[in-house]
Amino acid sequence: MQVFGLDRNRDTSGQSRPGYRAGQMITFQDMEHEGWVERAGRYRDLFGTITSQAIEPLLEALGNLDQADFLDIACGTGELAGTAARRGARAQGVDFAAAMVSQAAERYPYAAFRVGDAQDLPFADGAFDAAACAFGIPHFADPERALREARRVLRKGGRFAMTTWSGPRHGGELFAFVDDIIAEHGTPDDSLPVPPPMFRFGDADECRRCLAAAGFDVTDVRMIDLVWSSFSARSIPEMIDWSLVWTSRVLRSQQPEVRDRIARAMDAAGEARRQGGKIAFRFPALLVAATAR
Repeated sequence: MQVFGLDRNRDTSGQSRPGYRAGQMITFQDMEHEGWVERAGRYRDLFGTITSQAIEPLLEALGNLDQADFLDIACGTGELAGTAARRGARAQGVDFAAAMVSQAAERYPYAAFRVGDAQDLPFADGAFDAAACAFGIPHFADPERALREARRVLRKGGRFAMTTWSGPRHGGELFAFVDDIIAEHGTPDDSLPVPPPMFRFGDADECRRCLAAAGFDVTDVRMIDLVWSSFSARSIPEMIDWSLVWTSRVLRSQQPEVRDRIARAMDAAGEARRQGGKIAFRFPALLVAATAR
């Protein structure tokens, strides 16, 4: 089947990637950067169909953005900033993957986009009235620093909102689905950097604590329920491979026969979930709104 069979030394055009050798240890930040550069062309049509469902709740949590200076942190292909701009905001987006920024700028010319690190934002203190970070926090090597940076670029009283995954404990079905299958059929890849806990900020109390430490007063914490669905079980491994950087690395590190076995297990388990012609997974997320002290 070769679902997870891409050569990790090659980009999507088949060209060798500079500076990376098979088996070489890389940092979590470098792995994330490389992964999102590779996924820029397909993210919007795969995992983006899930994350885009949170755009309206995020903007509603921020309130009226008309004529507000707004920053979309870890903007990806720009949907949140683009929607804010259509609501009258002077919207900007920042992402560390230049390929994502290029796509955002092409799709949403009425917003401004630039390359930059959420952990070291390229903006002056107090430059924005509002900011948001949609599902970026699990991808930062130092999330506390990213939150402090978000506070730094906001004016006093500025509004902030973020979303993050709540995980299997709260019904995040795909995460448990993938973990169980890899645990049964695969092997760990010790060459990968250990990621920060993916669902750490899905805990409401931990989220409140970290935002308070960064200089925010939390005003709202609530769950939102997002859903991904498909008519084909074969789209499950494709979506995982092109949407989840660390998990994709684990899967691609398996021997070819193991990758095939994992893909077949996903097919079977996916078909077992089919209802009304579709296979669906819940993606509960925590939405948090806050103001800058």
